[in-house]
Amino acid sequence: MKETPPIDTEQLFNEARKSEDKESYRLLEKSRTYRIGVGAELLRSDQPSFFFEVVIQLCREYTEVDLSLLEGNLELLKGLKARGYSLSCQDGNFLSCRKKVTQDNMQTEYDSIKLLVRKAES
Repeated sequence: MKETPPIDTEQLFNEARKSEDKESYRLLEKSRTYRIGVGAELLRSDQPSFFFEVVIQLCREYTEVDLSLLEGNLELLKGLKARGYSLSCQDGNFLSCRKKVTQDNMQTEYDSIKLLVRKAES
């Protein structure tokens, strides 16, 4: 697995402060069936709350159901749930998995997510 550059939490924080909805988001990784993003949001205080989001596409559109893809996605969902992610349905055939993280454990969490995704894809 290749080394990833550190996540710039200061930039996420600054973008959230300047945005109208007080949130910023960065796409870190994307494939045909999933994407991983990280974000910051400002709540009542001026302190940021950081989160990871994994969005999973359950089926490729207009194709036959791919049972191996669904099995891999199920394993990924179980792994994310075990790590404390909330799972919710989105429009179409997507699931959003989201977890708040601290600034200190962002890289560790990102590395763990990538391992879960790689396992699900194999």
